[in-house]
Amino acid sequence: MHSMAIFNKETIDQLRVVRKRIREEFGSAPTLDAPNLLEDILNYSTQSKDAITKSQIRQLMEIVGEPWSDRFLELHPLT
Repeated sequence: MHSMAIFNKETIDQLRVVRKRIREEFGSAPTLDAPNLLEDILNYSTQSKDAITKSQIRQLMEIVGEPWSDRFLELHPLT
């Protein structure tokens, strides 16, 4: 059984922004208790055509910290 990662308020607020943008672009977004939430969001960052969405996802990964901020940079070497 997966336990939900413990996110602080700043992270949850940013997750809310990111999930709203993903939902607007793709029609649905991963739930906050999805077992691979950050992985799923990283995948959306590579599919998104929206620069603001990508930027918001990058901010989210920077708030969450390692290894996620590095993972984002690996997927987006030119951002």
